[in-house]
Amino acid sequence: MENNITPSNQDGSPQRHVLLNEPAFKKEITFVFNTVRASVAKCFIELNAAQMSANELNFMINELTKKIRDRYKSIRTEEIPTAFSNGVRGEYGEYYGLNLITFEKFIMGYLVSDYRSNLGKTLPKAEIPSPPKELTKQDRIDFAQKAYDKYKIAGFYNDLGNIIYDFLDFEKLIPFTTPEKFEMLDQARQEEYKKLQNPLSVEEARRFNIQIEALMSSNDKIIPRSKRIALNRYFKILLQQETEDIPFK
Repeated sequence: MENNITPSNQDGSPQRHVLLNEPAFKKEITFVFNTVRASVAKCFIELNAAQMSANELNFMINELTKKIRDRYKSIRTEEIPTAFSNGVRGEYGEYYGLNLITFEKFIMGYLVSDYRSNLGKTLPKAEIPSPPKELTKQDRIDFAQKAYDKYKIAGFYNDLGNIIYDFLDFEKLIPFTTPEKFEMLDQARQEEYKKLQNPLSVEEARRFNIQIEALMSSNDKIIPRSKRIALNRYFKILLQQETEDIPFK
C-alpha cells in the first residue's frame, strides 16, 4: 500500500504539502546525498539484504544523488524515502537486488505512479489575489505626512522608490529651482562615487570600473539619490520654519 497522501502533524494539523517544497535539484547536494544514503540504508535493513562494501555503497549513493539532480527535476527530496520504500515493497514491479539500476527504477516508477499523480491533484489551489487598492490623494497625503513625521524624529527619511518625492513634486510643493536640482544631482554623483571607492565586498570591487563608467556617462543611477537629497532638504526647510504639517493646498 502506498503512503497516505495527506499526512498530519502530531497536533492533527495538516503538514505542508510536499510538492510545495523545492525540487531536489535545487537543494544543497549534501542534503540530497544524506537523504539518499538514509533511504538506501533503510531499504537494506527492511529486506535484511547483504550490504555492499563501503566503497561500492558510497559510489552508488553518489551516482544516485547526481542522477536525481540531473535527470529527475520534479522529485522533491522528501519524496525519495517514499519512492524507495514503495519500490522495495514491489509497488513498481519486480526487481533483482538492490543496486543503482534498481533504485533509479524506483524513482521512475514513483514519478509515474497513481500516488504521485493524485498527490499533484491535492495541491492547494492558488488564491487569486484581490486587486490592489488604488491610492487616493488623501492616502498619498497621509503617507507624505508620516514620512515628514519620521524625518522630524530621525533627521532623515529614506524615500525608497522616490514615492514621496514624486508625489510632492507633482503637487508642486518641492521648491527647488532647476540649478538647485542640478547641484543636488552633482552631490548625488559625488556620494555615489565615494561609495564605490569603498566597496563593501570583493564583488563590489570587481564591479567598480563598470559602475564608475556608467556613473560618468548617465544620470540613471544617481537620479533616485538626488531626489532623496531633495526630499530631505525640503523636510529640513519645513522643520526650520517650525511647520508641523506639509502645507498641501
